[in-house]
Amino acid sequence: MTESNHKSQLRRRSNVDIPANFKGKDLEQRRKKLTMQCLLLEVGILFHSIFIGMALAVAVGSEQVILLIAIAFHQTFEGLALGSRIAAVGWCPKDPQPWLMALAYGCTTPLGQAIGIASRNLYDPDSQTGLLVVGIMNAISSGLLTFTSLVDLLSEDFLSDDSWRNLRGTRRTIAFSLVFGGAFGMSLIGAWA
Repeated sequence: MTESNHKSQLRRRSNVDIPANFKGKDLEQRRKKLTMQCLLLEVGILFHSIFIGMALAVAVGSEQVILLIAIAFHQTFEGLALGSRIAAVGWCPKDPQPWLMALAYGCTTPLGQAIGIASRNLYDPDSQTGLLVVGIMNAISSGLLTFTSLVDLLSEDFLSDDSWRNLRGTRRTIAFSLVFGGAFGMSLIGAWA
């Protein structure tokens, strides 16, 4: 395959605008970077989703209803964000990895619920040990998610050369507004739950 054919094939597979002066090696490196960003985000979300499921399984009464509603919104928008990142990589048509990533995302919260139901009577979630374990695991997953969102995703979307080329003027203002609106909405859901 010649470099121009390879370059055009990588352009077709990717949903991200790629500058015309990129070489084949640069395109492949960009794809690898997007894949790594996707995997880091996926690991943080999967780890976090297991504990969300466990928290939902051990909740009772009206607390469970409120938590279920909050988690439904949270997981929906988290899934949309992850799905858009997975789609932006530009996978080969027969590559199973994006399908496996989507399947893993869909299975982790129910897996966490199963773990929570199975361990419901084995430990007291309000005990010192229970709170310590959940707190440490939530700290690890929130650290992964914070690092991925700030260092990999937002910096790429708003500080890279490509973003300055693609997001100008009103589009940039709208993009910033949408990010802050989404963060504010998720904060409201978190405060409510």
